[in-house]
Amino acid sequence: MNLSGRFETSAAATALLALHGGVDALAAVPTLRDVRLDGSGNVRAVFTPRSTFVPMPFSITVAVQQAGAEGVVLSVHGTRGPTAVDVMLVLGFTPGPQGTYVSWAADVAIRGPAATVGQRVVRDLVSSALEEILHDTAAVA
Repeated sequence: MNLSGRFETSAAATALLALHGGVDALAAVPTLRDVRLDGSGNVRAVFTPRSTFVPMPFSITVAVQQAGAEGVVLSVHGTRGPTAVDVMLVLGFTPGPQGTYVSWAADVAIRGPAATVGQRVVRDLVSSALEEILHDTAAVA
């Protein structure tokens, strides 16, 4: 499933890029807990979206595939019981009058029991969770 969006943040692109490896800043994101770097330099955390009716924590691993002044490509792997979610997330940064415009595009694959939920429901939940974590992360940059 392909999702995309765009928003503006007061953070500069350099501050957004500096979040990789900045576990102290990422620990301030309200939907993340137990944030740490693993031996490969990947961020590991527990992500619990606020946008779901019932708390659904996912163990996630975030790896930076590519980073530059104009944006970053992240691969995210999340698990919750027998459900797995893989996201290839492309973030673009464009200077704006109040900070930075962040455009994002996500290619999302869901496996396990969650994949059997109606496509529209899953699309809405995943889109809301992505918007939430991106806005919250930009806010701590």
